[in-house]
Amino acid sequence: MQITDSEVRTQAYQLLGQLLVRADPARMEQWAGLGLTMTQVRVLYTLQMEDGLAAGELAERLNVRPSTVTRIVDRLVRNKLVARDLDESDRRLVRHRLTTKGADVFRELQSMGRERLTRVFDRLDDRQVERVVEALQDLIEAVEAVASEEQG
Repeated sequence: MQITDSEVRTQAYQLLGQLLVRADPARMEQWAGLGLTMTQVRVLYTLQMEDGLAAGELAERLNVRPSTVTRIVDRLVRNKLVARDLDESDRRLVRHRLTTKGADVFRELQSMGRERLTRVFDRLDDRQVERVVEALQDLIEAVEAVASEEQG
């Protein structure tokens, strides 16, 4: 019996769902141990990748409203993980950046994630890891293409 394209896609949806359900609780527990929510971690990650974003830019990257970003960043500023600075060329703009403490916390998050993934990948042989990498690259390209289409 041959598996149809529809059955393969259904299996892919189910497997991705299982992966997220199994991976997220462990990650969220680690983040909670640092006093962070998933959204706050996303802000830290985004600012690590692109320092100095204005609220609107940050909201766009996170696909949330600017008012939501303001609330999230307010908490991160209170915890001294993010700083707000006036833009030197346009004083009306406020730029966001990780503080030293924020960068340290981000590195700790990366280290915890890398440690866990290392334990997972150690259970696979090199060829299996290569296939995972190829599949993830393809999936990222597809997600980016859909996001680009949705933005118009």
